[in-house]
Amino acid sequence: MNIQEAFRLIDKGLSENLTLKGFSAVYPDGKKKDELPLCEEDKKQYVDYVSEKGNIRILFSDGKFCFQVGNSNGDAMEFTSISASLFDEESDDRDVKYIVNEFNDCIDSKFKIAEVAKTTTKGVKLPPPVSKAAAKNGGSFYDPATLANRYTIMYPELRDEYKRNIEKYGEFLADEFFQQYGSYAVKTIRQNDKQQMKKLFNMLNEIYLDGTNEVQSMIVVTILGQLDNDDELLANCVDYMDPELAAITINVNRYLASGAGKKAVKLLQNPPAYKPPKEKRPGMMQSMLQQQQQQK
Repeated sequence: MNIQEAFRLIDKGLSENLTLKGFSAVYPDGKKKDELPLCEEDKKQYVDYVSEKGNIRILFSDGKFCFQVGNSNGDAMEFTSISASLFDEESDDRDVKYIVNEFNDCIDSKFKIAEVAKTTTKGVKLPPPVSKAAAKNGGSFYDPATLANRYTIMYPELRDEYKRNIEKYGEFLADEFFQQYGSYAVKTIRQNDKQQMKKLFNMLNEIYLDGTNEVQSMIVVTILGQLDNDDELLANCVDYMDPELAAITINVNRYLASGAGKKAVKLLQNPPAYKPPKEKRPGMMQSMLQQQQQQK
């Protein structure tokens, strides 16, 4: 097996775990999102992944695949190998599977998902969700709190995190919550289980079609924008999406993959320190539209 094909299989084997831990691939200049983000330097080949938790590099050098963790040293990033496995042209799928399992163990060991805090959330009062009847008869529209309520019913392990968000800020900061936990929906899409996909998109379709502009932004940008313009993942969704939701999701993913979109995401991911707002901050979709209008 050649090295590039091995990199592709390793990247695919690690992708679900990396996404769950909040990592995304670093694409060098000239590489498209549907290409392997492989870099070559001094007879070494590597793929980098980054998140708020740190940096990961999968390196091939001197006949070995290495799992490395980055440590900042001033302006430079130094990488330390945690695990290494021999690999050559005679290696096959079984060897790749071993490497994937070994590297996934490294990810789990070095970048654990924070355990649920011991503090109780019993006293936190959740905002009342909008009822289906009220949304269907036009008396009200689904809001971010309703989306969070339905989302945490599908992913019950997030219920306390929803409460902690409210407890921490005194109100529900939907952008922060779905930026952090939209990866759960991405994992469902990546697994592409028919029943789970139906369950997820029955909920998203309904709330999108009868939701406020803010909640539509949460669904299209903050959650489904985490698909990172991946054609395979978008294709997984199309058969389950309402046509209106499908069209805007594809367009937003294309925009987020563009230079202007990357700049908008960077600005939105690095906001100023939180202060209790007098007015609600605009969602990601509104911010992007404002930026597009300023560029015209």
